[in-house]
Amino acid sequence: MASRQVSPLVVNKFMSASFGFGCYRVSDANHVHEEALRYAIASGISLIDTSSNYGNGASERLVGKLDKRPLTITKLGYAQGEILDMMNARQAMGHEYEEVVKVGEGISHCIHPDFLSDAFERSLSRLRSNSVDVLLLHNPEYYLQIAHQSGLTVNEARSEFYNRIYDAFEWMEQQRKIGRIHAYGISSNTFVNQADAPDFVSLEKCIAIAHSAGGSANTFKYAQMPFNLVEHFAATTLNQAFDEESGYAMTPLELAIKNDISVIINRPLNAIVDSDIIRLASHEIHAHAPQTATLESRVHSLEVVEHDVLQELIAAGNEMHRSALSETFRVAGSLCQSWNKFDGLIHWRDVRKSFLDPRLVHAERYLSSGVEQLSGYLDEVRILLDDIENVYAVEENNSLEELRLMAAEIFNLPSDTPLQHIALHAVRCTAGVSAVLVGMRTPEYVRDVLLAIQLPEATYRRDKWDQVELHLAGLSS
Repeated sequence: MASRQVSPLVVNKFMSASFGFGCYRVSDANHVHEEALRYAIASGISLIDTSSNYGNGASERLVGKLDKRPLTITKLGYAQGEILDMMNARQAMGHEYEEVVKVGEGISHCIHPDFLSDAFERSLSRLRSNSVDVLLLHNPEYYLQIAHQSGLTVNEARSEFYNRIYDAFEWMEQQRKIGRIHAYGISSNTFVNQADAPDFVSLEKCIAIAHSAGGSANTFKYAQMPFNLVEHFAATTLNQAFDEESGYAMTPLELAIKNDISVIINRPLNAIVDSDIIRLASHEIHAHAPQTATLESRVHSLEVVEHDVLQELIAAGNEMHRSALSETFRVAGSLCQSWNKFDGLIHWRDVRKSFLDPRLVHAERYLSSGVEQLSGYLDEVRILLDDIENVYAVEENNSLEELRLMAAEIFNLPSDTPLQHIALHAVRCTAGVSAVLVGMRTPEYVRDVLLAIQLPEATYRRDKWDQVELHLAGLSS
């Protein structure tokens, strides 16, 4: 593994933040993901964010393919896949890691220095590097959540939690001194929670612990947290120390500014509300909008054609493959009772990608069989699937239209600006935000993010996001 030139740290406190390539759900085995990553870097994307548990290491391996890369962040803490296997193997030999948190079936969590050391070796190997720019503890709040569920008091849990943070920070300071990392921090979804929440992680407390563990020269310089048009809490929740200048307690972003902490934002386009994901994007709509009644009749008509094609293929000498054929030619049949019952566009796309499209690809293998209806059937099914997707896209756009118009007005953007561009712009231009991570798994996603950069420069502070909070309450009611 060769050393590489270290990129400068990202510090953008009073100007629009940069965009980063979020590597969740990308893999070194997918050439489209690699194409998108290389395109993003060539287009000026200045940060890559990955983690040891993304894709069981496939995400880090993709980053490791790059000879030159911008500032790179990886994260440790999760034990899944091969890392969980490592943990279980040690336990079987009587050398189990200390302070392991069992999160659920097939997933544990640990920030004990012994675990971090072994997991970090694997990350560096996948990244093909002797060092990493920034290393973050990945969602350490799992301990607080499990401790609360087990009946431990909040004070007891927090005392133990911050002791564990101290030990992890000491280990990361050691890694900094030997040149294996250049800065460190925490990625936590609960930096933005109310201060009395059982799983709240205090950025203020973490800064103090870093001073204790590493002195004034410590390099606790990064905090990663969610922030978007719906989950606005990084800019509105007063969960930090009292600020004499303003006369208020501070938000996480305001505290970060005062302490020179670079805040990396995740989930700018995916808001989570009551365990549901709201995709903050305007979806492209076909010129025509098919009527629901028309779709219903088309699905049933195609089911008849599908049945006829299946019978012809069996009669043409494919009796031995009856079971496989029956599985392949049941797209329209499956849609008869379900096409209008999916839980929104995301659910529809997941089902289409994992269940429907693969069957159409397999059906193409029989085009040379001489069944006359097969080619027309495939064409009609693909048109039907696109039209069904169009219906869900229209529904989703309509459901978010009030939010889009409200946000465009608050942030002084043209009323026809797509929701995803408003969402990215608003977060990127908020004081205290240093970088905004976006999942850009295809070149098309990269191009869309680059369009958001072209919106006018601005600086937004708490008062602007207070307006968002107020208007959201009105939309909810």
